Amino acid sequence: MKKIILAALLLAATFSVKAWNTAYDKAVYLVAAQHYNPKTLNLVKQYVNEDVAKASNHLAWHRKNGRHLESAGWHKLHLDASLQPAAQDGNDAYVQVEKALEVIRNRKQYEHAEVSFAVHTVMNLIVDMHNLSNVVIENIPLSHLDDFKVGTSKGTANGKKATITPYSWKSLWTHRYVTYHGAYSPQMWAKDVMIMHGNKKEEYSKGTLKDWTLDIGTYTKDIYGVLEANGGNFLHPTIQKYEEFHMSCLARAAFRIAVLLNENLK
Repeated sequence: MKKIILAALLLAATFSVKAWNTAYDKAVYLVAAQHYNPKTLNLVKQYVNEDVAKASNHLAWHRKNGRHLESAGWHKLHLDASLQPAAQDGNDAYVQVEKALEVIRNRKQYEHAEVSFAVHTVMNLIVDMHNLSNVVIENIPLSHLDDFKVGTSKGTANGKKATITPYSWKSLWTHRYVTYHGAYSPQMWAKDVMIMHGNKKEEYSKGTLKDWTLDIGTYTKDIYGVLEANGGNFLHPTIQKYEEFHMSCLARAAFRIAVLLNENLK
């Protein structure tokens, strides 16, 4: 068992995805790899065997090298007003994860490279789906923008006047929280994820991919509601309030990657 856990940690330590800051990305894979069963771990090692940079952001690496250029729009998750998957084409994380899982389940019919791409796709896009700034919801216009600025030059924090520098909504969910703990290693982030949300593994893992899109959509819609109620501002106390929620997104992504690969790499 110790050998299995060590192998999982070594494997996960090589992974990174651009959906979040690098430290977050590696933490997601560290947590996910600790929850692979032995067979899954062995197969993931077979299908994910490249250089760290390539394995960490496989879809972007392919595009940079002129392959799978169509994947540029896959990171977005499109939901209708009832928070059900609503993609109009293949530029959608839910659609592409479903396609990739089909390849994985029927991997004996495909070349090794095709299965490897499918495994990477699932890992990359499950992480992308849990970055709130990638979720597009019908009737929420701001969510349809690639990015936008929040914050104003004047505001109130803890009852006092405060200067608020406008910042990127995408940057908030991708980078900002890591700046509060700049000395943290991915291993430390992973440890914190498990300390704070390890007891939620069963809750976060249950259900189907479609159930998870409803979960993701629900909390995304709620947070856009908070943003609107605050006049388009997300002041510092609000940002602090959502730090633990942000950690729960990492936990959700990690546990769900493990579930999908354990179930489909049988």
